[in-house]
Parts: sequence; C-alpha cells; structure tokens
Amino acid sequence: MLSGHPDRRKSPRTGLRRSARAGRGAARAESRGFGSPVPLTDLDRRLLPALAIDGRAAYPALAKQVGWSESAVRRRLEELRRSRALQFDVEIDPALLGFSVQCLLWLTVTPSRLTAIAQSLTADPETAFVGATTGAHNLMAIAVCRDADALYTYVADRISSLNGIERMETTPITSYAKRAAPAS
Repeated sequence: MLSGHPDRRKSPRTGLRRSARAGRGAARAESRGFGSPVPLTDLDRRLLPALAIDGRAAYPALAKQVGWSESAVRRRLEELRRSRALQFDVEIDPALLGFSVQCLLWLTVTPSRLTAIAQSLTADPETAFVGATTGAHNLMAIAVCRDADALYTYVADRISSLNGIERMETTPITSYAKRAAPAS
C-alpha cells in the first residue's frame, strides 16, 4: 500500500475505530521504505490479536491478557512500532463529518508515471487509500467527498489533469459489509 507510510498526512475521514495493523509473518520489505522484515515472536502472536480487539488497551491489561510481563510487552510494542511492523490508525465514519460520498477509483497509469501519480494522490485530502495493483488497472484509490458534486470536481478537475493516466473507472461505494481486519 503506497499510502500506508506512518508519516503520511492524516485525514479526518479515515474511519471510526482505532485498530492495530501488522504484516503477516514479517513487516513490509525495505524496498517499500518500511525497514527490514521483522520475524513475529510468540509474544507478537499473542499481542496482535489482543490489540486488534482493543487498540487502546494499557500495557498492564495487555500483559495480563498475554501472560507476559508489562516491561516485555512495552518493550516489544516499542520495537514493533519503531520497525513500522505495527501501526495504529484511527477510523472515523466519514458520514458523521459530513462526507457522504465514497468512491473506488480504478486507474490505468503509464508504468513510468505510476509512483509519481500514486504519491500525488496520497497528498490529496480526498483520498483515504491509494495502492498499486495488478490486472487491467494498476492503481486504485478510495476517494471520500462531501457530496456527488465534490466527487465530480475531484475526478474531472484534479485527477483528469494528472499526466500519465490512460483510463479511469469510478465505482461509488453504497455500503460496507466489512471495513476492518478480524479481531481474532
């Protein structure tokens, strides 16, 4: 995910829950700018599900839940965060803030412009997600806007002005069946 870097600008439209996220088995590869792979330990395998249930749990509660000392839990969580294997994210329901339109944007981008366009889109407050894909389209984004007019303006004026976009399809999101990773 290109926009998953923890230093990216945060938008108030990215969700309602605080959740813990970590790679399966190892952190993202260094080639993506996320540091070297981090092998998961037995403690990690206990901590990550506990954090997925309650990302705000205090160190003493986590230590009790996983059966390790508070200092070990604190130290390991600091290591995982420092290596960027673990990131915390706040999700807020966009509709509660007056953003009623969400849309998938499927983009076919000239390969030599893929990274530049992805980085450009991550800077836009309208994008909640930007990621490179394979298949008919090689870039996907989720745009969150106040209304259909704002989405039209974003797509017609902003995205269409980017050099290197060969094709774009938009798919309005009408409802979600699931937005977060499983708690277990």
